[in-house]
Amino acid sequence: MKTFKKSTLTLMVIKSLIILLVASSCEIMREENFSVEKDKKSKESTFYGPAVPMGNGKAQTFITINSGGKPSAMGVALSEKALESLPTDQEGHQHKINHEPYFEYILQFPKQAEMTPYKFMTIDWAPQGHKPEGIYDLPHFDFHFYMISNEERLSITPLEEMDPEIPLAKYIPSPYIQLPGRVPHMGVHWINPLSPELAGETFTRTFIYGTYKEKVAFMEPMITLDYIKSKPSHLDEIPLPTHFQVYGFYPSKYRVSYNPSRKEYLIMLTDFSFKMADE
Repeated sequence: MKTFKKSTLTLMVIKSLIILLVASSCEIMREENFSVEKDKKSKESTFYGPAVPMGNGKAQTFITINSGGKPSAMGVALSEKALESLPTDQEGHQHKINHEPYFEYILQFPKQAEMTPYKFMTIDWAPQGHKPEGIYDLPHFDFHFYMISNEERLSITPLEEMDPEIPLAKYIPSPYIQLPGRVPHMGVHWINPLSPELAGETFTRTFIYGTYKEKVAFMEPMITLDYIKSKPSHLDEIPLPTHFQVYGFYPSKYRVSYNPSRKEYLIMLTDFSFKMADE
């Protein structure tokens, strides 16, 4: 009987230690703002980067990997409260684009995102929008997915005229055209002249490319606050170039949607395929 009690006590101690270790590891994961979710039905795993305070909530990057090891979605999740109490130009802006204020949030991707060309991203909140008036002067976000380091981005200086240092045409999707000027800490912007807002429709969302010193520096969904709050679920095409400077998985579509179970808005790149880079 004494032996049985001793063995039982030992097992209880071991179980208690295991529970304690699991609880501790989970707590460490929460503190670092890194987590992973597994979907048993689709056999996909979603990895999250560190959360960043935004509005009354948070913004957090993520990437979803399927059972074959390929990304199926990548982007940023905004909690409902992240869109509440956003800063305004009266509160002291951080930066300016086309003479209008914007506020910048820098986010890091989880390590699993290294299979894509994106190194980090910024969310740039423009409470008054920016020029040209009548088109992009609505409150909106610029979601920059950068393919250069943050150090290089911060070295970008302003330029008023057309930038002569641009990539070869094969690295820019057709029919994108270069806009004059170079925005500091961003780069040169390229737009699709066939975008609906340029044909008289109200701006809700558009997709932009950015370059710096003959390199494609970022890919950018630009989306209005009202469109995100409308909780849409529309899939848009991303025009891709014929050649690439950096190898990795590139998206061909992007989506703005809402997840009711997690109460968060999702801005995500989807439909990835692997692209080789020119030597």
